[in-house]
Formats: sequence, C-alpha cells, structure tokens
Amino acid sequence: MFCLSVLLTSSFTTVSAESEAPAAETVNSVSLIQQLPAPGRIVRNVPNRNGFTRYTLSNGITVLFHQDSERTNEITMYALSNGGTSLYPNIPSADLKVLNECLNVSGLGRYSERELQQTLKGHKVSVTPYIGLYGELISSSTTPGELETMFQLNHLYFTSLRTDLTAFNSWREHKREEMSVNGNGNGKDKSACALTIKELDVINYDLVMQVVAQRFSNAGDFTFVISGNISEGVLIPLLEKYIASLRTNNRHEQADYHAYDTTSRTS
Repeated sequence: MFCLSVLLTSSFTTVSAESEAPAAETVNSVSLIQQLPAPGRIVRNVPNRNGFTRYTLSNGITVLFHQDSERTNEITMYALSNGGTSLYPNIPSADLKVLNECLNVSGLGRYSERELQQTLKGHKVSVTPYIGLYGELISSSTTPGELETMFQLNHLYFTSLRTDLTAFNSWREHKREEMSVNGNGNGKDKSACALTIKELDVINYDLVMQVVAQRFSNAGDFTFVISGNISEGVLIPLLEKYIASLRTNNRHEQADYHAYDTTSRTS
C-alpha cells in the first residue's frame, strides 16, 4: 500500500462540523442517505499485529480495528487505496491539479456543498477525501455520538459523488480573483502543483469529475483502518450497514511508482 506520508503532501478538502460546538452539547442525529442497499456481513475476524483486529467483509473489503480506551472522545477512520494520479499520464496537468478542489465544491449525494455544510452544522464530524499522486485517502474523525454520521459520509463518497457546474464556475472565478490579487497566477510559482491563470481557464470540469469518480468507484480496493474507544458491539453493525453494503469488484490497482509527477507537466 502507498506510503501515507507521500499521499499527505497537500492541504485536504474537508466536510466538517463546527469545531466550536461544546463537547457536552447534545446534537440530533442526521440522516444523509435516503435508501441504503441491503447490509453485508463480517465473514472473517482474526487478531492482527499491534493490537488490531482484522475483519474481512462479505464484499471483500478489509477493515483493521484497534480499540483504544485512552482516546475517550475521538474515533478515527482512514480508507486507503493505491492508484492516484500516477495512473493518468495522458490527462492534462491542469485538470489533475484541481481534482480535490472540484471534489470539494461539488457537494455530495442530494446536497450541494453549501447545503451539506449547513446540514452538518453543529455536528462534530470531519470527513476528508483526497487524491494524491500514488493513492486515494478518506480521512475521518468524530466522537462516539456522531459515529453513524461519519459512516454515512464515507458511504456517500463511494456511492453518491455529484457534479455541480455552477459551483465549479463560481469557484473558478473566485480562484482567478484570488490569484490575480496575490500575483501567483503568472507562472512565477514554480512548484509542481502551482496553478496558473492560463491553466485555470482550460480546466475540463467534466473530465476532472470523471477521474474523481473513477478513484472512488471500487470500495473493494480500499483498506479501512479504525481506531478509538468503541466496542465491537457498536462497530460491527455499522460496518455491515455502511461498508459491507458497498459495491465492489475484484480489481486491486497498483500505483505507477515509475511515473513522473503528473502535476508538473504542462497541458
């Protein structure tokens, strides 16, 4: 599996709760999914190294779980997969540079980005998808009381990505203004992921979202790593409902580690 430090080389896009919400605040549960497929099941459960338990789900997904009683009010989940932009040598670099920005502004499921943020206001949950050079990651954290909301958001990233051309165009205009004011859209910034105004103008939003959808099209290519103060009795029904129910196939991709950094190419 790709190195996590390689993947985490850029700022994330995040669906998150209000960080100011008091810890003792009671937050009503939120239902983000209108209709779920039939749940799957745990088909294998074996001890793994370093105190983790390894679950194999009926759809082939692997889950590693560590019950950490010292983290009394935080649960984290990472879904990791090989691949990333290394598999797209023929996609223009301008499009590859904005995958995560376009993913963020497009919303999720039946919600626009603004509607989703409003729906999650006051909820202490953060779910962050990211596409890097060698892989994909969904990084999530929450409190025990918001655990199901976190699982719902992860489920939606695999099943209900959406496009929003109006939101993208609005983002592009804002980005153009920002780059003009800061003077960083004229090519002076030579870093690999730097975007110029010329590149901004030629981004193919449809192509970008096709690549994004491909990166999250097969949940079976992801390994889920969960840690926190949560019992198996609470965790397993959520795994069966939201993760074991995801569509998968038998394809497991490998990143092209011999590929040069596609974000540094000219379009």
